[in-house]
Amino acid sequence: MFAFVVALLTLLAAACTTSTSGSAAATAAVATPASASQLPVIVVGFDGFRRSYFDTDSSPVLHAVARAGVISDGMIPSFPTVTFPNFYALATGLYPEHSGIVSNRFYDPDFHAYFSMRGDPVRDAKWWLGEPIWVTAAKHDERSGVYFWVGSEAPVGGRHPTYWKAYDGSVPFAARVQQVLDWVDLPASTRPALIMVYFQEPDASGHHYGPDTPETRAAVLRVDSALGQLVDGLRTRGLYDRVNMVIVADHGMSAVSPDRTVYLDDVVDSANVRVITLSPVLLIEARDGNNEGLLTRLQGLPHVTTWRKADVPARLHYNEGRRIPPIVGVADDGWMIAWRHGRPFTLRGEHGYDNATASMSALFVAHGPAFRAGAAIASFPNVAIYDLLAQLLRIPPAPNDGSLAPFDSALRTEVAR
Repeated sequence: MFAFVVALLTLLAAACTTSTSGSAAATAAVATPASASQLPVIVVGFDGFRRSYFDTDSSPVLHAVARAGVISDGMIPSFPTVTFPNFYALATGLYPEHSGIVSNRFYDPDFHAYFSMRGDPVRDAKWWLGEPIWVTAAKHDERSGVYFWVGSEAPVGGRHPTYWKAYDGSVPFAARVQQVLDWVDLPASTRPALIMVYFQEPDASGHHYGPDTPETRAAVLRVDSALGQLVDGLRTRGLYDRVNMVIVADHGMSAVSPDRTVYLDDVVDSANVRVITLSPVLLIEARDGNNEGLLTRLQGLPHVTTWRKADVPARLHYNEGRRIPPIVGVADDGWMIAWRHGRPFTLRGEHGYDNATASMSALFVAHGPAFRAGAAIASFPNVAIYDLLAQLLRIPPAPNDGSLAPFDSALRTEVAR
C-alpha cells in the first residue's frame, strides 16, 4: 500500500509541473526529472528552408503539422547566415562568436590552421566550443540519436551522441527517416530521449536553381514528403500526438545573378590580403597588418558594408573571439563579391547575408503535447532553440545566449513529453 501511495504522489507531482518563462520555466521543468521510459523529443533540420517557402502550396504535410501545432513568423538566423554556424547555434544556444564556429570556413591564429566543412576539423573537438544539447542530455543520463547534425561527429566535451552518423549526403531521405523510427522503436532501456535528423534540401536546389524556381519548389516537396514519412510512422505507432517534434532550418536563400557582382580586385591587390571567406560575407585582413588602410579601400566597394571587427553592429553578435578577423564585410542582399580572375559565376541562389534580411528568415514549426495547437508566435533568434529542447527534455540547460521567452505563448502550462 505504501508503494502505491508513493507512486501516486509522484504522478501527481509530475502533473503539477508548470512552465512559466525563460530560466524559471527551465527550472520548473527540471523539477520532474526525465526517465528512460519517456518518449523522445524529435528535431528535424531542413537546410536552407526559407520561411517564405512555407507560404506556398508545396508543403502540405508541414502545413498540417503547423495547423495542429505552432508556427512562427520566422526564425532569425545567427550571423553569418550560413550552415555550420547556424546548425551549431541551434544545438548550443550560442552565437557563433561564442560557439567558435564563426563561418563555414575560418582561420584560427592560435592553431595556425583553417577550419572547413570537410575533413579532420569536423571530427576534431578542439574547434567546437560550447555544449550541444546531446552533451547536455548525456550529462543528465539521457541518450541521444543524432543523424548528420553539425557538430555531432566531434567528441565535444569528450562526448559523442549515444548514436550518431558521419555525414554522407548520398544517404536517401527515406533511410534517414527509417533510422529515426528505428530509434523510436528501441526498448525504453536503450531508446534515445533526443533524436535529431538533418536534410540538405532545399538548400542544395536553392543554390543551383535559385529560390523562386520549380526545381526548388520540388525540393521543398521532397523534404515535405520525408516529413510525411516520419508523421505516418509515428501515427502507425500511436505516437504522433504523444511525441514533441521541433522542425527548424538554419537560414533562408536569396536569388543572385552575374549582373549583381562586385569585384574585390577593383579596390585591393590580392597579393596584399588574406581572404578567409569572400562572399556574401567577407572575412579579410591585410598581410602587412595595415588593416585601417585596407578598410578605407574596402569602403569604396559598392554594395558591400565593411566594419572593423570591434565595430560590427551589436545586433549581429560578431565582435568577440580570435577566429573573427580584423575586418568583416557583407554584401547587400542578392549581391555577390568575386575576383575578376576567379571561377565563372554559376550560382543562382546564395545565403550569408545580414540576418535582418527577409529572405534569410528560417522556418520554425513545432508539434506535440507540450505545444498549444494553432499557436502563432513572433519571429525570434535561433539561439532560443537550445533552451526549448532542454525544457522539453526536462533537463537544466548549460549557460547560453538564448531564452525560453519566445515560446511563452506556445507552450502549454503543463509541459509534457
